[in-house]
Amino acid sequence: MCGRYAMKSNERELRRKYPFLDDEYFDIHGPSKRREIFPGTLIFAINNAFKGEDIWWTIRDRGWDGKTIEAVNAKAETIERLPLFRDAFKTDRVLIPATHLFEWQVQPDKSKLKYRIWFDEPIFAFAGIARDCEIKGETRRSGAIITTTPNEKFKLIHNTRQRQAVVIREADYEKWLDPQTKIDELKRLMRPLPDEATFFEIDRPELDEAA
Repeated sequence: MCGRYAMKSNERELRRKYPFLDDEYFDIHGPSKRREIFPGTLIFAINNAFKGEDIWWTIRDRGWDGKTIEAVNAKAETIERLPLFRDAFKTDRVLIPATHLFEWQVQPDKSKLKYRIWFDEPIFAFAGIARDCEIKGETRRSGAIITTTPNEKFKLIHNTRQRQAVVIREADYEKWLDPQTKIDELKRLMRPLPDEATFFEIDRPELDEAA
């Protein structure tokens, strides 16, 4: 799964990474640097018009029995079939920029050790989807981050859930955002990044404070 991530880059670095973004988003919002980003908050995303927007990180809907169902992640293996995600996956895929994510490793004594994980791009982009949902009595653009089976490094760290977030390579941004991209190609894009592109360390907040 992916339940926490960070954005440590500033506006200038984001503009350099995503030169296709216009000034409108940054003039109005300007994503602030955030050490730890949680579900149930607004997050920066890039939609299929190649524009920046804020979306609510939780997709919520009513199930067949009338009960509320919600998710912050969507599994790559089932995303094209589940009603909660199906239509958004077909037509409303997004990129969610980040600088690293957090996962927890369960220890033999059942305690948890928190790791930060990053990849071989200083700013990378999660594969995400977005759709309208009713949140706190109003309709909001809402989103989820897609997960897939883990590589060996994620297996070592995320040793209970055995999942990892899908990251879209820069060369594949256009394919991911294009509503016309075929499902076989989307499945290829949702494969886990390899071990050699994955890096990790124990999370130590005091290092951020000293930086």
